[in-house]
Amino acid sequence: MQNLKGLSEVAPQYDGILFDIYGVMHNGVACFPEAIACLQALTEAGIPYGFLSNMPLRAHQVKASLVKRGMPEALVVGALTSGEAVHCALSGEGYGENYVFQGPDSTRGIVPAGYTEVPLSAADFVLVSGIGDEEGPEDHSELLKTALARGLPMICANPDLKVGHGDRMVSCAGLLVDAYERMGGDARWMGKPHKAVFEMASKMLGGTLLMVGDSLRTDIAGAQGAGLDTVFIQSGIHNGAGNGLFEAEGIFPNYALPRLSW
Repeated sequence: MQNLKGLSEVAPQYDGILFDIYGVMHNGVACFPEAIACLQALTEAGIPYGFLSNMPLRAHQVKASLVKRGMPEALVVGALTSGEAVHCALSGEGYGENYVFQGPDSTRGIVPAGYTEVPLSAADFVLVSGIGDEEGPEDHSELLKTALARGLPMICANPDLKVGHGDRMVSCAGLLVDAYERMGGDARWMGKPHKAVFEMASKMLGGTLLMVGDSLRTDIAGAQGAGLDTVFIQSGIHNGAGNGLFEAEGIFPNYALPRLSW
């Protein structure tokens, strides 16, 4: 692994750059000034980039989310999200028409027209876009047990387990769906680290891509599984983990940066 002082040391070697959002572009509250400057430099250098996020929102909603946190609108380009992947999957066939929804109301837009929200006893599948900030699987034990007994697929619209929000960590949908899978349930993962979403992102930009992210599990291992080189942002979700982190996880990025900068 090569320690970098800035992304400018390696960015020109690639046809495009993929960026995670939480922990890389912002801390859940405000965009990092160095990250904004990095995108400005990439734009000036003519190097294409895009966002690849496990946010349980449609891709067009990412723009408003980033602008709200201080990103100049002109810098918010193409994005692929877990929510968009869910929308695409449900726009096909094979899931039935009735579902149970677990998540914030702000994410309901990922469900295409033609589906009906029903009680769990009548559902064809469960869609999970989030849980409470401080919640864990134990807070949803009835949902887990009943869905498992009925053999329902559980679709995860955000495979992250935790993300940073300001100075604290909050729970994500992945915690609940991971517990369901460990119980023997049928988990359907939409987003990083699963290969399909990286293949979709590669089609979005094309060429040889570099993934920049702060999660070893979703960003780094996922990108490597899809054949992409990676930059690990040390100030994100693993901040303070120490030098033994890579050996402990068995995941080794190509490059590392203290935080995203040019």
